[in-house]
Amino acid sequence: MSSKLFNQSGQTLLEIIVVIAVGVIVVGSLVFATIVSLRNAQFSKNQSEATKLAQEGIEKVRSGRNRNASIVGLFEQPISWDDPRLWGATAIKDSCNPDCYFVLGNNNGQLDWIGSTPPDKPLPNCPPAECLDVNVFKRVVILADDGSSVSSKKVTVIVAWNDFAGSHQSKLTTILRKL
Repeated sequence: MSSKLFNQSGQTLLEIIVVIAVGVIVVGSLVFATIVSLRNAQFSKNQSEATKLAQEGIEKVRSGRNRNASIVGLFEQPISWDDPRLWGATAIKDSCNPDCYFVLGNNNGQLDWIGSTPPDKPLPNCPPAECLDVNVFKRVVILADDGSSVSSKKVTVIVAWNDFAGSHQSKLTTILRKL
């Protein structure tokens, strides 16, 4: 009879170990799923915010064009949207080769030139005070010759951010015509 008790207690110990192992696996899976879910939710929130900032950037540039706001740094003197030098067929390409990078100034859609970069570099280095919007986001405006018309320019707004998974960006493009 004592051998029967000994076998039962060994079996009970084995059952406890199996239950603990299954519990650890279940809890670990739930923790992993929660972490992945939180990361995905944060990425979606950042993507949504970046798209909103890009749309806002496009609207500020459009508003600046409508108000004839200044474009600073592209030529020796600030120009406005109605300046004929801006609307030449290759005005941007001749000045920046191939694109001009700007940040939005604080004055009614003013564009402040920060440089030009080769196409393989999506964002130029620019002073954080000029490029940063809302904590982690960097927004730049790219002005380019449209190519299809002398009286239009291609405006691209890129909002970039970094997170746990690396670098990301939201990019919107529109065509602005000469008023």
